[in-house]
Amino acid sequence: MEDLSMDDNALTPDQQVQINALEIEFMKQMERVGVDFQGVGTRLRESQPPVERRVSDDEFEVALTVDLSAIVDTLRVLPDAAGTEAFVAAYNARP
Repeated sequence: MEDLSMDDNALTPDQQVQINALEIEFMKQMERVGVDFQGVGTRLRESQPPVERRVSDDEFEVALTVDLSAIVDTLRVLPDAAGTEAFVAAYNARP
């Protein structure tokens, strides 16, 4: 009998290490460049259209998808203290 409790999207240990390293670099780069990620809000070009989900009768949740590796790549090329506006412009200018 097939075990249906397995998560097909489970990460391998190597993938988890890579994600953790990317998260750490993301945080360091955000601090170095001086980006207020909460201030970025919906100003980043999404890699997929937003997904809206009803939370209650009068509430909706909107999920935006951005590419974390592209964010880190963008942060890497910006000078120290470039700031949020420079980051948003550079990220959205990507091909």
